[in-house]
Amino acid sequence: MKGERQMKRWMQWAGPALLVIVVLGIYWPGLAGGFIFDDYSTIVDNTRLHVETLQPSSIWRAATSFDPGGTLGARPLAMATLALNHVLGGLDPWGYKLGGLLVHAANALLVYLLVALLLGASTGMATRGRRLVALTVALLWAIHPIQVSSVLYVVQRMETLAATFMLAALICYLQGRLRQVQGTRAWTWILAAGLLTLTGLLSKETAVLVPVYALAMELTVLRFAAANPRVRHGWRVLYAAMVVIAVVVFVALVIPRYWTGHYVARSFGTAERLLTQLRILPMYLQQILLPTPGTLVFYYDNVLPSRGLLQPMTTMLGGLLLSILVALAAWLRRRAPLFALGVMWFMVSHLLTSNVIGLELVFEHRNYLALLGVLLVLCDLGLRLPAASRQFVVPATAAAIVVACMGLTLIRSATWGDPLLLATELAVENRSSARASADLAARYSEMSDGYATSPFVDMAIAEFQRGAGLPGASIISDQGLILIAAHNGRPVPAAWWDRLIGKVRNGALSPETTGALFSLLDNRYKGVPLDDAKLLEAFAALFDRTLMPPYSYAQVGDFAMVHAQNPLFADQMFVRAVEASAGQPDYARKVVDTLDEKGWHRQAALARAKAKAMQMPGFGTSPDAASGD
Repeated sequence: MKGERQMKRWMQWAGPALLVIVVLGIYWPGLAGGFIFDDYSTIVDNTRLHVETLQPSSIWRAATSFDPGGTLGARPLAMATLALNHVLGGLDPWGYKLGGLLVHAANALLVYLLVALLLGASTGMATRGRRLVALTVALLWAIHPIQVSSVLYVVQRMETLAATFMLAALICYLQGRLRQVQGTRAWTWILAAGLLTLTGLLSKETAVLVPVYALAMELTVLRFAAANPRVRHGWRVLYAAMVVIAVVVFVALVIPRYWTGHYVARSFGTAERLLTQLRILPMYLQQILLPTPGTLVFYYDNVLPSRGLLQPMTTMLGGLLLSILVALAAWLRRRAPLFALGVMWFMVSHLLTSNVIGLELVFEHRNYLALLGVLLVLCDLGLRLPAASRQFVVPATAAAIVVACMGLTLIRSATWGDPLLLATELAVENRSSARASADLAARYSEMSDGYATSPFVDMAIAEFQRGAGLPGASIISDQGLILIAAHNGRPVPAAWWDRLIGKVRNGALSPETTGALFSLLDNRYKGVPLDDAKLLEAFAALFDRTLMPPYSYAQVGDFAMVHAQNPLFADQMFVRAVEASAGQPDYARKVVDTLDEKGWHRQAALARAKAKAMQMPGFGTSPDAASGD
C-alpha cells in the first residue's frame, strides 16, 4: 500500500517535471540570440536600467525607467527583473533570455493547474484523465511556435511576467469559487486572487483583464454557483455592477479620450483601427491553427489598415467569422461550457489591444494568453468525440500535433538563437517589411567590425537602400544609411537627407520616426559628422506635425545652439519646451535656470516670458523678456 501511494505521488509530479524539462529544452537554442527591436530602447539604450548593485535607490531608478508607460504604465516589477539581469550579467542577452524562459516554464505549470481545475469543474473527469489532458493542453500552449516571440523577445518579459500573476490569480479565484460551491470557506483564496492581480499590474496593464476572465468563467463553467444562496446572489450583483461601471467608464472616459480621426504618429484613426482588428483576430486564429514559418514573420509594419468593411473584403468576412464564434459561445455556454469559455478567453485576451487605444495593429505576443482559449475549444471538441475515437484517434492526433509543434518551435528557436540567420529569414519571408530590412542591414553593419572597406558595409548600404524605397517605409532605413556612411567616412548624398525629410514632412508618422531622429541627434553629440542644417530641418518638419514632450524641444534647442549654430531656431524650441510644460512648472523653471547657467540669456528671457504669460507658478515676478538680448 505504501509503495502504491509513493508511485501515485511520483506520477503526480512526473508530468509537470517533464513539462518543464521539455519547455526548457525546446527554447534553449534560442538563448544564444541577441537583442531585437524594442529591446534596444528599453534595455540596451536605457542607461537608467544599467545598475551595477542591488541598492534600493538604483533598483527603483531602473524599475521606473520605462518611459513609454508613463505614470500608470511604468511596469516597475518587470523592469526591476530586467535590472537584476543587468546586475548579474551586464548587457549579455543570454541571461535576459534565460530569465524570460524560466518565467515561461513557470507559466506552463500554472496553465496546467488552471486547465486541470477547469476540466474538473466542467467535465467531471477522473483525476488521472484530467491531469493527462491538462498536461497535454499546457504542453501545446508552452511549445506552440507563436510563443517564440514572447519567450525569446526579451522586452516581452512584461507580458509573460504579468501572465504569471494573472494565471495565479485565476487559479486562486477558481479554487475559491469551487470551495464556495462545496459550501466551505473561500475568501482567503479570493483575497489572494485580488492581491495577485494588483501585483500583475506592476508588470503590465494587461492584468486589468483578470476580472473579465473571471466573468467568462462565471458565465460558462461556474454559472455563479454557490452552496449559500446569499453568496450566489452576491456574485451576480457584483458582476452586474462591475459591467455597468465598466461600460460607463468606457463610454464616458475612454472613448472621448482615445477616439480620433487620426492617431498621433499613426497612419489611421480609431474607426479604421477597429475595422482592421476584424481582419487581425482571424489572422491570429490562422497563425495558431496553422503555424507555418511563413505566417509568423514577427514584423508587421507593412500591414495596412482597413478603410471600410469592404476595403478590403476580408474585413467584413473576418467580422462575420468573429460574430459566429461569439454567437456560438453565447448559445453553447451551458451545453458546452469549455468551448464557450475558450471563445470568450480568446476575445478577452484581445480586449485591450484590439480596442480604441492607438497601439500598433499587429503583434504576435498579444496571443500569449489568447492561445489558451483556442486550445480549450479544441480540447472540448476532442472530449466530445465518441468513446472509441477518444481512445485511439484523439491521443494519436494530440501526439502528432505535439510532435509537429515541438519540431516547428525548435527550428524557430534555433533561428532566434542566430541573429544573422533570424534577420535574414525575417527579411526573406517578409520582403515588404521595412523593419525586417533595416534589421538585416544593421546585422551586416555589425559584421563589418568597424572596417570602412569591409564588403559588409556595402551589403548594409544596399539593404538599407532597398528598405528605404519600400512603399510606406518609415525613416528607419534612411537613418541607417546616413549613419553607416558617416561612421565609415563615406559621403552622405543630399538625396538621402531629402528623402528622410520628405517622409517626416509628408509620410505616416510613427514612434520609429521620432526614435530615428533622436538617434541621429544622439550620434551627433557623440561626434558623428552629420549635416546639422539638414537634421534641424528634419526636426522642424516633425514638430510642425505633432506635439512632443517638453524635454524633446529642449534637447533640439540645445542642439541648435551647440551644433547647428542657429540661435533663432533655438529661441523657438525653448519657448515650445515651456509651452509643453503647462502641467510641469518645475521643468519650465529648470529650463530657464539651465539657459541662464549656460549664458544663453536671450533664450532664457524668452522662455521666462512665455512662462509668465502662461501664469505658471513661480514666474509672476520674473523680469520682462523684452530686455533680453
